[in-house]
Amino acid sequence: MNYLIYPLKIMNLTQGYEAHGSHSKGNIKDYPIDDNGGSAKKDAYFYCPCDEMVIKKIYGVGQKAGNTLWLESTSPVITPTFEDYVTIMVVHPNDSEFKNKKVGQKFKRYEKIVLEGDDGNATGYHLHISVGRGRLKGSGWEENNHGAWVIKTTEGAVKPEEAFFVDSNFTIIKGTKNIPFIKLDKEQIGAKSYYVTESLNVRLGPGTSYQAINSLPAGTMVNVAEEKGTWSRISATEWVSHNFLTTKIPNKVYYTKKTTTSLNVRNKPNGQKLSEKAPLPKNTTVAVMATSGKWTKINENRWAFSAYLT
Repeated sequence: MNYLIYPLKIMNLTQGYEAHGSHSKGNIKDYPIDDNGGSAKKDAYFYCPCDEMVIKKIYGVGQKAGNTLWLESTSPVITPTFEDYVTIMVVHPNDSEFKNKKVGQKFKRYEKIVLEGDDGNATGYHLHISVGRGRLKGSGWEENNHGAWVIKTTEGAVKPEEAFFVDSNFTIIKGTKNIPFIKLDKEQIGAKSYYVTESLNVRLGPGTSYQAINSLPAGTMVNVAEEKGTWSRISATEWVSHNFLTTKIPNKVYYTKKTTTSLNVRNKPNGQKLSEKAPLPKNTTVAVMATSGKWTKINENRWAFSAYLT
């Protein structure tokens, strides 16, 4: 499956998007991250993060402005929140990285594309990365009311955790700046993405005789690894009725996390335990509908403590 994974072998964020106030708080937003690849200047490459990407635009080489590269997937990719084309804007590679680069050049998954740099008055070696859903639009960027040049795509900018899975077999995590990236579970490899059409029970087997341990709201994206009759397996032990799944992408998509321990469900953030609901077992799939402080909304009137979700 064409999953979009984090493009560096070491994730060591030096700034999250909240620190880029002019980018994420203007009238037009994007959500850039800065990654120095663990300070390994010789090995901190941006690798092709999906089946294939193409260079759509190169800007800044030989100028004072920061060198910028726009990459676009050549087919739709699967992300934690949507399935579509993506465009990625990468800033600060040095001039030497563009000697053999040209518009239209294509790269396959895991191919090296550019090395981190300090071009354009960067404070140190790193890559500045922004992601947009859809294809490059117009010039590929536009200036917002804070004077920041933000990525411009057909479907708009997205947060990095909404775009990238982290493949633990490829990327070592050293620092995330508290951005809640989703790990690419081995169960997802070879799976197909579906979306829940209405609130749906999650059971410990393929049938209504098996215990229901949770429910997922409409719009939740799940990855089906196996089908048995009218039932679909979404993790090693969890099953849902296939009758309530669709491949049509809804207007609002919720990605999922897993519980790291047995976890109580509450009626609101820091509210009362729902006595009619047993604690969620460890490794239960839950939807992320919203967050409030230290709490995550997992369904209507159902909340769980965020520290025990991953």
